[in-house]
Amino acid sequence: DLYDWDKKARELSGLQEMEYCIEPKFDGASISLLYEHDQLARSATRGDGVQGDDITTNSKQIRNIPLSAAFSSFGIDTIEIRGEVLMSKNSFAAFNGTLTEEGLPPLANPRNAAAGFLYHVSFIIPQQNSLQNADAQPMPATHAAMLQMLWNCGFRSPVKEMKIVSGIDAVITHCAWYETQRDALPYEIDG
Repeated sequence: DLYDWDKKARELSGLQEMEYCIEPKFDGASISLLYEHDQLARSATRGDGVQGDDITTNSKQIRNIPLSAAFSSFGIDTIEIRGEVLMSKNSFAAFNGTLTEEGLPPLANPRNAAAGFLYHVSFIIPQQNSLQNADAQPMPATHAAMLQMLWNCGFRSPVKEMKIVSGIDAVITHCAWYETQRDALPYEIDG
């Protein structure tokens, strides 16, 4: 399937070889953040895919979600960012230990815990959804460059986990290697 997808991508782009940005797919609770004029204006859950719950007040309690970010320095008036609220494996084990001590049943996985609680959670940004560029400044040309811009604005984007490779064989090799590291990661991933 990856070879077929790569072939179609090369045909559509006219490129002989594609450059790929590889990053883990974090397993957390999805939320969207809306920034207007550098300020966090609204936050919502994914909900049913059309409408989510407003969780702006809760999101402001997550330590690594900036309440303001210098998007205007990139000419951006409005930007929506989608990311994952994660609970580390260690925090999840400690939280479940607390539940057990209180005679309550433990939670099934860190994603469920992160979705329901703000205790020791982090926010990681896998993508930017939309933006309005007021000054018509050039925007980052690649996904990796966008992740770097978000990192520079104070977000925990996966710049340390991502890898840039050329060609689908390098993608497959890296993903196979990353799979061998999966259990040692401090967080859960979907792939």
